[in-house]
Amino acid sequence: MTFRTRLRYRFGDIDDAGIAYYPKLLHYFHCAFEDWWSDGLGRPYPKLLHDDKLGLPAVKLEAEFFAPVRYGDEPHVHLGVLRIGDSSVEFGFWMTRDDDSKPLCRARVVTATVDMVSLQKCRLPDVWRQRFQEFALREEDFPRGR
Repeated sequence: MTFRTRLRYRFGDIDDAGIAYYPKLLHYFHCAFEDWWSDGLGRPYPKLLHDDKLGLPAVKLEAEFFAPVRYGDEPHVHLGVLRIGDSSVEFGFWMTRDDDSKPLCRARVVTATVDMVSLQKCRLPDVWRQRFQEFALREEDFPRGR
């Protein structure tokens, strides 16, 4: 199972060429990540950070862009868990249009699990390790380019 949400590209998200400014694509992947915590896992991300003192900062990312996202587009943003390590998690993100399952773009984001007080890496708690398994995405199911 993967998580899916829909986001709308607004005027300030678009560059002079009339397509999504690429940092905004990455921003929207993170917005989907935050929505996943609330809507998919039942724990708002701010509570994880501030109450549980657990963070998942990005330590590596790789992005590929296949087709333009334009002003007014409302792509679906998908999230799956590609790999769960002892103190890291690799997420796969991609965007699609309603009528097309081919990705507009995709990204791999490796996060470290850190204690928010010390900012030192820590082991991913078992409760999240188990919940993340529900969103496991096999490598062969991570959409490729067009």
